[in-house]
Amino acid sequence: MKIRNYKKLATLTFVLAFLCAGVANAQTPNAYGGGYSTGYGTVYGSFGQAMATQNLYNSMQMLMQKTMMRNAMIKKWGLAAVEKAEREAKSGSSSSSAKTSAPSGSKIVVSPPPVVRNHGLYRPDPSVNTGKALADNLGDTPAEKALIEQIYAATKAAYEKEAALKGWQNNIAAGLTFFTVTAMTAYHNVEVPGDEAVDTYFKIMNVALDEIPEFGAVANKDKQAFNNMLIGFSGMLIAVHTEAKQNNDVDALAKSKKLAGMLIEMVLKTDPENLRVENGQIVMK
Repeated sequence: MKIRNYKKLATLTFVLAFLCAGVANAQTPNAYGGGYSTGYGTVYGSFGQAMATQNLYNSMQMLMQKTMMRNAMIKKWGLAAVEKAEREAKSGSSSSSAKTSAPSGSKIVVSPPPVVRNHGLYRPDPSVNTGKALADNLGDTPAEKALIEQIYAATKAAYEKEAALKGWQNNIAAGLTFFTVTAMTAYHNVEVPGDEAVDTYFKIMNVALDEIPEFGAVANKDKQAFNNMLIGFSGMLIAVHTEAKQNNDVDALAKSKKLAGMLIEMVLKTDPENLRVENGQIVMK
């Protein structure tokens, strides 16, 4: 998922000076443990405490490896043969995996497909006011608070439109995908990954959430607030990074990278250097 109308967000008044100053002043100890004490860390602590993101990185890594193996089998045997093996695995043709004949007479071995639990889905609650919460935690003056709410509202409107087109509404897998793409793009100062890479990442994220039982117990309201927080963080990154890139401002690009790295560490619990695009796909090292 990607927000295409960058210019509207990037031209919001004073956004670069204010948000980059916030990065420079943020206290950021113990990133992997969520130990930020001010600014973005305070926001994340408010919205992220109920989220079992500590196990998310490991699940994503394993699922990405499985996806790479599946892609290799498709390249070797063809999609039809691999999907046939997966259908047999799902129907229980074998106790742990299915073996189906490939065109060459060899056997394709696949694991049964994962159980769909939809842990990432939530029912929206109109009482959740994330824009105000972000503004109150990150802004010092009325003008700063208004700016943050404006960035959040613009980003969320564009995000919801994209999510609806893809059928990804009300799913924190979509928010995590949007955040990952945005933060990775800002950190590495690269172009946004293609739609195929983004769609594959969403599917992997969806399965990863289903494999973490704690996510199934999170209240709808908490899931929504967490997803909205990711949208807000992403909007600020888009505004900062796009403005810096358009102005070819080296110092601002460095601060954009710092903010992106800090948020990746908080949300995904990994070194931002581990997150990149390789062979047309988003990978976590």
